[in-house]
Amino acid sequence: MKEIAVTGAGGWVGQSVCRWLEQHDIPVRRLVRRPAVTGDRPFHLTEPSTTWIEALRGCRAVVHCAAHVHRPVENDRERESFRQVNAEGTRRLAEAAAGAGVERLVLASSVAVYAWGADGRSRREDAATGGTTAYAVSKREAEAAVLAFRGTRCVARLATVYGRGDRANFARLARALRRRRFFIPGDGRARKSVIEVACAGEVLARLAAERSAPPEVVNVAAPEAPSLAEICGAFSRRCGFPAAPAIPLSLLRWAARAGDCLQGAWPGVPLSTGVLAKLTTDTVVDVGRLGVAFPDLDWPDFDETLRESASYYGSL
Repeated sequence: MKEIAVTGAGGWVGQSVCRWLEQHDIPVRRLVRRPAVTGDRPFHLTEPSTTWIEALRGCRAVVHCAAHVHRPVENDRERESFRQVNAEGTRRLAEAAAGAGVERLVLASSVAVYAWGADGRSRREDAATGGTTAYAVSKREAEAAVLAFRGTRCVARLATVYGRGDRANFARLARALRRRRFFIPGDGRARKSVIEVACAGEVLARLAAERSAPPEVVNVAAPEAPSLAEICGAFSRRCGFPAAPAIPLSLLRWAARAGDCLQGAWPGVPLSTGVLAKLTTDTVVDVGRLGVAFPDLDWPDFDETLRESASYYGSL
């Protein structure tokens, strides 16, 4: 059986993809930035791609997880990294995959590409894209590169990923809750699509490994999108964190405007109108297409899966 290559195999999501493939006796070619174990192959998206074809030759599919992940603050250096790694790097990877005879290319993208607004509607795969952050722009360009691949291709738009090993959004939330530095805006009704890391790894692995052709674009999230208040409540119950107090939106809007005035001197100010908008806007994706592709997926609810990683989040 030919191998499936996983870029970013040493990363959080990449490790989960490799774990699922190995558990199902599917040979994996681990492509990593810094080889750490026997069998790892060096692979860096900003280095010359002259050897990429050889790195991919003999693989039947590639799961592309390597990326420069989003940051709370985007400076000029971060913006350039997004362009070089996510956009340009993915374009060159797709070209190398075609040159190596790879049959299928799967991209771990993000729901950040959507144009989110206050309409309250969930986003289907054919919804308008328009995320304005440099990260979102780079992911849209990466998607275009993968969709131009001559073989079978799939763009998997991941919702917010959480679970053991997290260093991203929910890890920051956990630290803020534990230190009593997070407040629920208003009633916290805004709903957020999420995906547990093991489930994300399984979906990406199966999109690459199964014989049937995957959807060209698919949202990857649990069917139920918890509200911000439900997310915070689950963290408090499972991790023993103090309950986050609710603050009236009128007060937070005033504080956010003050934060806007401070942003020039204090990049990364904890509250601004942009941050408040993210907290109070539904970011829910439609997963009907995912359900058709994988009707057998087991979907435990957020509270249940958080219990499995509670000790990890509690240690941050």
